[in-house]
Amino acid sequence: MTSSVGRRILIKLCRSSLSPRIIATRFSSIAVEEDAKNVIPASQPGKIQAALLKDFSSSLVIENLEPPKNVQANEVLIDVHYCALNTSDALLSKNLYTFEPKLPTILGYEVVGKLVEIGTEAEKNGYKIGDQVVALNKEKYGGLAEKCLAEIGDIWKVPSVIDSIDAVSILDNYITALIALERKVSIDENDMILINVGISGISLAAIDLATNVYRAKVIGVCATEDGADLARKKGAFASLKYKDKKLLKQIKEIAAERDIQVIFDDVDGEYFKKVLDCFTDVYKDATLKDLLRDDNFAVVVHHLSREGRVIIAGTATTMTNAHSEVQQGSFSVTGFNLTEYRKKKPDEYRQAGDEVLQFLEEGLITPSCLLIVGLHKVNDALRFVYESKSPGKVVIDIRNKEADAVKVTK
Repeated sequence: MTSSVGRRILIKLCRSSLSPRIIATRFSSIAVEEDAKNVIPASQPGKIQAALLKDFSSSLVIENLEPPKNVQANEVLIDVHYCALNTSDALLSKNLYTFEPKLPTILGYEVVGKLVEIGTEAEKNGYKIGDQVVALNKEKYGGLAEKCLAEIGDIWKVPSVIDSIDAVSILDNYITALIALERKVSIDENDMILINVGISGISLAAIDLATNVYRAKVIGVCATEDGADLARKKGAFASLKYKDKKLLKQIKEIAAERDIQVIFDDVDGEYFKKVLDCFTDVYKDATLKDLLRDDNFAVVVHHLSREGRVIIAGTATTMTNAHSEVQQGSFSVTGFNLTEYRKKKPDEYRQAGDEVLQFLEEGLITPSCLLIVGLHKVNDALRFVYESKSPGKVVIDIRNKEADAVKVTK
């Protein structure tokens, strides 16, 4: 395990304004101790390299494995180029997620690569060997390997104009944000949306969609100054690091600039404060596990008496399950779980993926990728996901296995 001093240095470097070259060099030096303890075998012909989780809270182990075989009719085999690390990967590695995986297992469910084998149903659906695809493999995982299986319902062709790094960084967060926003509200340019980012990539995606697709006015509330900077880059007209004693005053001042005077007045205003607490309590009482969960994105609609409405979205602490709902007056609070939604409404799930890729192709949205690092340094990357408290993506380069960390500037 990397020393606590090394971990602090790593996090400080990735938050700094140092050049990508300097960060990559120092990231590599921090990984020396880890690499010394986990001897990485040389590649073997006919086998694939993968990062295995063998014991919870222990480092992933690089091993040579037999490639997946017996591709089913509704499956494809992907030659993986990149795999995004998500917060669920970090939680699963410590057995802190919503289910316990059977060990050993290969983490990683957001991948991009080329098809090397296709089932009969995949062929009927127009897929062919050599197609560049992105997969949202939330059922099978397996992305931290040179090859992985995916079902055709979970893959999308990647338009040639889309960069692979953007493709692998976008689907999970943006599909979740898009469906959650669309199923609860019809956003227009007159709406003010307060999005509690915390350290959630989903909430950052919601800012991107609300600002650049729906053209609404967004206030971002973030756990760190780095998160607030990312929110501003997405187009939020105001972005705040959470401060308990100042937040209500700051929101009221921003609302007043848009001629909204009654945001916290009367009974509805008092209830609005309570609902806001459902989101901002994550900064007071929630554990890091709560902050990293990907099934606690929620949407609140508050109708002001005379001057329009305010929408609140983002990470919330009150969601006990995907369909819990509390209503009072003009409010509704609903949690959202993409895995459950996929099972119940697969067509809408796929349509949302198509729309997200179209928005990306048209240049309307831009996913936030922080770091790209080779497969053999996956343990340092995984630790960064768990400890950095940043909503940006970390991507593993499966082909360039020895690659040092490169800080992405966009």
